[in-house]
Order: sequence, then structure tokens, then C-alpha cells
Amino acid sequence: MPDELTVLRAVRSEVDDLPPAVVDAALHRARQRIAQPGTRQPGTRQPGTEPGRVRNTRPARSARRYRPVLIAAAVLVTAGALVGTGVGVTHLPGPESAAAATLHDAARAATSAPDTTQAFTRVTVRELALGYATSDGEHYDEGYLFPTTTITWVPRDVSGTWTRQSWSEHATTIYGGRAARAAAQQDYAASAHRDDPVRERAAGGAFGNGELGGTPAGTLTPADIADLPRDPDALVRRIEAAPRAKGATDAEQVFDTLADFLRTGLVPNELRATVYDALAGLPGIVVTDDQASLDGRHGTAIGLDDRGGSDRREVIVDRTSGDYLGERTLQTDRVGAVPAGTVIDSASVDVAPAPSAP
Repeated sequence: MPDELTVLRAVRSEVDDLPPAVVDAALHRARQRIAQPGTRQPGTRQPGTEPGRVRNTRPARSARRYRPVLIAAAVLVTAGALVGTGVGVTHLPGPESAAAATLHDAARAATSAPDTTQAFTRVTVRELALGYATSDGEHYDEGYLFPTTTITWVPRDVSGTWTRQSWSEHATTIYGGRAARAAAQQDYAASAHRDDPVRERAAGGAFGNGELGGTPAGTLTPADIADLPRDPDALVRRIEAAPRAKGATDAEQVFDTLADFLRTGLVPNELRATVYDALAGLPGIVVTDDQASLDGRHGTAIGLDDRGGSDRREVIVDRTSGDYLGERTLQTDRVGAVPAGTVIDSASVDVAPAPSAP
């Protein structure tokens, strides 16, 4: 099985012999490498070196929504492929939903929490991501959950030099048999480990983007924090008005943009409150799990109802403290040995002030 860059080149060449889940996984990983400079991208490999498997170190989020977005991010896109939209999210009147109430509570808690500032912010992301494997050379019918850890030290002035280190550990769960076990062992052997992590530095968090180019239009980054509106409706309008790939509803566009932004771990308390209030106003927002567990912490999982596709993305918040705990993606359909309801990607985000970087 080709690795991520081979998948991207296949898409560029309009080769259509790869399973949609594999294309989604590789392209979403590529999009996140561009959009999230503070997150880890371990185990970069040369094309074609690992037949029979493909890593999904970032979630293959909603296939229905993300395939056009990812192709736009990873391939040269014509001007006509991007469109600007007006205000499209309709805030329907009626009783407040459990999801909206949770998010408003979290917003109030975030507003009242003081921001602690030191020279650096240390963002620790612990991720479990599904890797796919093929038992017959044709179908990606097995998988394994592969844990990775990334620690990023971000200076108070985000245009300064960022430092990050990252490593992988042995697979925690195997779905299937020999192919999945072999792929998991190969993945671990090809990755950096805790005793010898990958160490990188980059001005403004601009860690290498390789052949994929710059940040996709509409992505919110830490550099945008100062200029973002603190009014929820104004924030929604800004996101809706940004260029985007065709195919996403306004609610999906806002949800995914804000979820990506929260995952940076760098959203200050008062702006995080605005983000929560903006999410609370989205039609179709629902509580999917009121006792979600993420890396030993518990919170409320919130997603969009009826997103379609083969997976569901959720953000997890603590309504009492206002903390953003992380996110997860659940596979809604069975794929080979990977059952429906499997958490195919989870990312715990832990943020703390730090006096210095290593």
C-alpha cells in the first residue's frame, strides 16, 4: 500500500483505485500538517516503503464533508474551486438544547477563569489514531490504534520560535489478525520513541509542510487570535465568509473550523468562551456522551447530529471549569474487523504555562 505522499500523488494524477477511507485518512493528515503547525507528524517515510498499510495519524473526519476540502488543501486548486458564502447558519428559536446549555455553562466558566501567562505555553497532545491494514491486498479490513505524544512549547509572541518534540508507543488495540499486528509492529519500528523523540524548532510554528504548500484558506491559527471578534455571531459570520471548498454546510464549516482552532490549545479563556457560545448556536448541535473519558479526564462530548459520512467528530469540554479537553472521532459503520462505534481517533489536549522551552 502506498504511503501518504503516494496517495496524494495518486489524487493529483486522478488515479481512483484507492479506497475512499484511505484517501480521506491521508488527505486529512496532510491538511492537518498544514493547518496545525503545533501538532506532531511522526514517522515520515519515503513513498512505497511499506506495502500493505496506511497510517491515519489524523482522523478521517466526515468523508462526505472532508473529501472536497482535503483535495483542495493538498492539490493545486483552481480559483473556481473555492467559493465565499454569506451568513448561512440559522439560529432557530426554541428551548435551549442540552448541548447548547453545556456550551454556555462552559463559556461562563472560561470567562471567569484567569489566564496564566509565562514566557511559554506548553501544549501536550496525546493521540490515539487508527492505522489501516489490508489482509488480502485489496481491502482495508484490519486496523490498530497507535498512540503518539506531541509536546509543543509556544512563546508568548507566537511569531517567535516554537519548539516541539514527539514520539510514538506500541499499538494499544488490534482489530483483525496477522496483517494488523505486522503493520503495527512496522509502524512502531519506523517511528521515534520516548527515549529518542523527534525534536524540531520553527519560527512562528511553521514546521515543514513539504510539498503540500501553505495553510488552507479559512483556517484559524494562533496568529489570528488578536483580530478575531469576541462576539459569537460575528465569529460565525467571519468563518462563513471565508473561502472554502464546495460541499460543506455552514454548520459543518463552522464546527470543523472551531474544532481545529480549539485543538491548537492556544485559544485564550475569553476567546474560548466566544467559541463555545458560537458552537452553541449551531443548528443540530447535540450531546453525544455526557460522561466522555479522554486520557483520564471526563467531560461532555458534543457533535453535530446527522452529519452523514462514515464517522462523527466530537469536541469534549468540561462544563464546570470551561476547559477544552480534546476531541475524538467515532466510526459509525463497520469496516472489516473495525466495528461501528470504534473511536478511530482521539486527542487529549493539556495546556500549562512554562517558564522556558527545552
